[in-house]
Amino acid sequence: MYRSYENAELVSSKQLTSFSDYRFPLETPDHISLPQYVDYLGRYRDHFDLGPSLKTRCRVMQIQPLPKSGEGGMKHRIRYQDRHDGDKEKVYDCSHVAICTGLHVEPNIPDISGIENIEGEVFHSSQYKLRSQLSGRNILILGCGETAMDIAYEAIKADATAVTMCFRTGFLSFPKALSRFQVFGKVFKGGLPIDGLITNLFETAYVHRAIAKSRLRWFVSDFVIKRVLWFLTGTQAGMNQHVGALPHDRLGRAYVFLNKSSKAMPYLNRPYQEKHPLAFLGNGYVDPPEDANSKRWVDTCSFPKRIDETGRIVFEQRPDRKDWRRMKNIEVRPDCVVYCTGYKQVFSWLDSSYPTASDATIRNIVSPSQPDIAFIGFVRPGVGAIPPIAEQQAMWWTALITGKMAMPTEPPHYHLLARQSSRIQYGVDHSAYMSTLAKDFGGAPGLLELWREYGLKILLTYSFGASFVTFYRLLGPFRSREAEEIAKTELAETITRRGVLGNLFFGAS
Repeated sequence: MYRSYENAELVSSKQLTSFSDYRFPLETPDHISLPQYVDYLGRYRDHFDLGPSLKTRCRVMQIQPLPKSGEGGMKHRIRYQDRHDGDKEKVYDCSHVAICTGLHVEPNIPDISGIENIEGEVFHSSQYKLRSQLSGRNILILGCGETAMDIAYEAIKADATAVTMCFRTGFLSFPKALSRFQVFGKVFKGGLPIDGLITNLFETAYVHRAIAKSRLRWFVSDFVIKRVLWFLTGTQAGMNQHVGALPHDRLGRAYVFLNKSSKAMPYLNRPYQEKHPLAFLGNGYVDPPEDANSKRWVDTCSFPKRIDETGRIVFEQRPDRKDWRRMKNIEVRPDCVVYCTGYKQVFSWLDSSYPTASDATIRNIVSPSQPDIAFIGFVRPGVGAIPPIAEQQAMWWTALITGKMAMPTEPPHYHLLARQSSRIQYGVDHSAYMSTLAKDFGGAPGLLELWREYGLKILLTYSFGASFVTFYRLLGPFRSREAEEIAKTELAETITRRGVLGNLFFGAS
């Protein structure tokens, strides 16, 4: 919880985020708060009696190779401080190491000339905790990710005097759940979690290698979804997104990480939103009343080039952007700057002879030269969540080191397409990545095999369901007794609530 903040919510659904064999109660809402998720992790630990196997509050100081394999094949020595024993330094020898320190550890702080001229507070989003930190201030937010969107919304609700969000490339906004649409005068308040809409049938279960290699299915779904977005909201840039659009050659599933924190969008849209061309039909995305009726807005502009001696922001010139054209003659002098600029990977405690996450070229988990060192949770999905990916990676690595599978040699077709200059090169398509790992260790079910083993309901649930880890435990080396019941109930419910037309649409696209 040390990186959490007030009013934080998970943007990934409970169906995707929970572990494959221990679920939230069915009556739990699709999206939960961060404290609820932490509580769930504690209940998971207790349910499987993992407490005796976990040693917490131990800071790792160094991981280094042993001069020669010790007794029992021990290859690595972990030096750590035990806070339960007065920070006494101890050692632990082992044969394999799984590094699970995560992506969000070391703040990434870009260099901005003149940042010292800000008369006020400057901090990274990792230091943001309370809405009151933003109250009554002129806020400048650097970045446009989910945390930036959360803080922009919180700043409005904290009665900040002004809020400006700056970014270089733009973002693709989608709400974490599809709801509040108005069609022919009727407001629909459904709730379909966005991370459970991509179906397995033509995405992963039945895909020719040439189609997978070309990413054709991603571009086809982009084409369909953009037209639907225009029909519903009058823009193809994102769900009711009228500002902050990515360049057209980078806008789509093959390139970007979906921003599912959309609460601030009504405020970002306000200076730019135009009347829907199909408004006479009553079609459109409906903002929540408390936000739709507000007179506040969030300004956006290009990234700061520098900050002058008076504390005024000098923005990078971007005449191609309508927000820059609007803001170029408006003075912005913030007294609070929040870096929402992400994190960088640092492995200072890892011996220099070891590979790091960037060297883990085999399924982004292990280096071919040292498969006894695994990096778990070091990919970022375009749509999805890291916890289920980490569980799938753990099963993959377990299968590898226990001899249940051979080191895969087929090239991957799950990486998002990124420019060489992009800071993040470890993006993956969630469904393609999960399916690839499952195929490697023998957990991806064949459709005929699934039908023979479990019958028609499980077959249809898998085919029209998303890449939930539970599906990859119906068969194969990690088969679970709980998987069948979870698939028949909770996961089946995710597709039945779409209706027949919804399943035909999402299954085909």
